[in-house]
Amino acid sequence: MIRALTLAVLTLPMPALAHPHIFVDTTHQLIFDAEGRLEAVRVTWDYDELFSFALAVEEGYDTDADGHVTGEELVAFQTWDADWIDGYKGDIELFAGGVELTLLPPTDWAADWHDGRAVSIHTRRLAQPVDIAQGLVLRAFEPEFFTAYTITAAPTYLGRDDCTGVVVSPDPDAVPDELSERLLAMDADTTNDLVGVVDLAQFFADEVHVRCGD
Repeated sequence: MIRALTLAVLTLPMPALAHPHIFVDTTHQLIFDAEGRLEAVRVTWDYDELFSFALAVEEGYDTDADGHVTGEELVAFQTWDADWIDGYKGDIELFAGGVELTLLPPTDWAADWHDGRAVSIHTRRLAQPVDIAQGLVLRAFEPEFFTAYTITAAPTYLGRDDCTGVVVSPDPDAVPDELSERLLAMDADTTNDLVGVVDLAQFFADEVHVRCGD
């Protein structure tokens, strides 16, 4: 994940990338152009309380030390999540007709704070608008499984009113038995590549399946 690794919560001893240590609730808005083609997705990340607390304290956003980021503090907070490292894909994949869609770098950053949780919002435009008449699959996951994403609701839609979506939870039976055994044997010195899995989180990823125009 792209957050500053100096945060105290991330410096504790832990199995290296073996299990998630940051938990994010995520929702999406699909944005369509005048021709009804998908042109962008607005992504909201709602971080867990432990990570949010460490972020506010270690990065100095909670200037009055009241446990919240509010008022003027939110002004400096708006782009806290925007420092993406080279090669980071944004923990999201979109497929239309079985073909992965190309997403441009994030824009339109915003942030919020509620109930002790940091919220990060950004927009990913598609490299070109796409007709999703054959359906769309949106998957949220971090390949190294350091961060676990839960899609908490079907998308909202801007520019069309004939789309429906359903959240599909991962099927634990989809993990091969041999891989399950290797995962259970992982310890603090084991990384995903050592068990022969690069994108471990793909087996545990929530998806949204969207249909438009039916």
